[in-house]
Amino acid sequence: MSLFRYSGLSTKVKAMKGRLLSPEQFREMSDLHSVPEVLSYLKKMPSYEKVLADKDEAHLHRGAAEALVKQSLYYDFGKLYRFADLEQRVFLEDYFMRYEVIFLKNVLRYLFDSNEDRADIDLSAYQAVFERHSEMDPNVLMQAESVEGLIGLLQETIYGKTLEMVGRSGKANLFDYESALDMLFFKQLWLDARKHLKKADLQVIQRSAGLEADTLNIQWIHRAGKYYHMAPADIYEFLIPIHYRLSTSQVKQLVEAESAKDFMDVLQGTVYGRDMQEAGTAQLEGICGRLMDKVHALNLRTQPYSVACLDTYLYQKEQEVNKVIKVIECVRYGLAAERIKEYLA
Repeated sequence: MSLFRYSGLSTKVKAMKGRLLSPEQFREMSDLHSVPEVLSYLKKMPSYEKVLADKDEAHLHRGAAEALVKQSLYYDFGKLYRFADLEQRVFLEDYFMRYEVIFLKNVLRYLFDSNEDRADIDLSAYQAVFERHSEMDPNVLMQAESVEGLIGLLQETIYGKTLEMVGRSGKANLFDYESALDMLFFKQLWLDARKHLKKADLQVIQRSAGLEADTLNIQWIHRAGKYYHMAPADIYEFLIPIHYRLSTSQVKQLVEAESAKDFMDVLQGTVYGRDMQEAGTAQLEGICGRLMDKVHALNLRTQPYSVACLDTYLYQKEQEVNKVIKVIECVRYGLAAERIKEYLA
């Protein structure tokens, strides 16, 4: 039955994967000398042609350029949704919360960056897909003039209540708000998966979402202690309350580690220890990313005719978009091509 249900969608996903950017194309982008050159290069790529086709790349500021690149996520989601059957659409509807969170994080970044001009940001792609899958209006949300104003616009949603709780301290920063949104997404996806998915599909999503929750918690614990000097009690508030392969006691030991060395010693005693051997905390993000790549490859290899084909493609597309934005940022600040390639490795 799974083979029959997913054969057509799997073929569609394979065709879309063929349009993802290759490592060679990223290397070519890294050799470019300006943001307009990068955007001109992307304009020739099938997956970015639609969002950039009628834009003058020479006059796009950073925020507008990044928003256009991220629109390709929403276009691809729409393509998969139109091709999916009713049961597959249930999963995609649940998953769309991730894209709501991505959009809200963008708005928050604009609000925290007073130098960012939002006037020229094209929201047409967001508008079309949000009208179908969300109760939020991107154009209205983008007009918020403060975090408090954004929370007011979201008052009737689960996001509004969550962000309001974070803001009550009076000391909340961007990291706090983004962490709360991520936590909310994973809690909800975990619950929705158990409610809506059958056994094989549930196993796939619990494996990928569980690992991502673990790896994000590991990175947040490290950052919270090293960069924000947060007390353990405060760190616990921002952790995703999902323990996939980290036990409650191991999370407690990581949170309460007194030094970076103690943190790594605890981490190497967990199921992720083998992957962390000889790694320093500066390499955590890259290692966690490689673990995510592995679990999606495993899901697709062991359950090719399942929700894995959707989950893996959407993950890969999001990673691609993040890398494209990283290239844009690096080129904008004049980093050498070899340094950019190191960042992308």
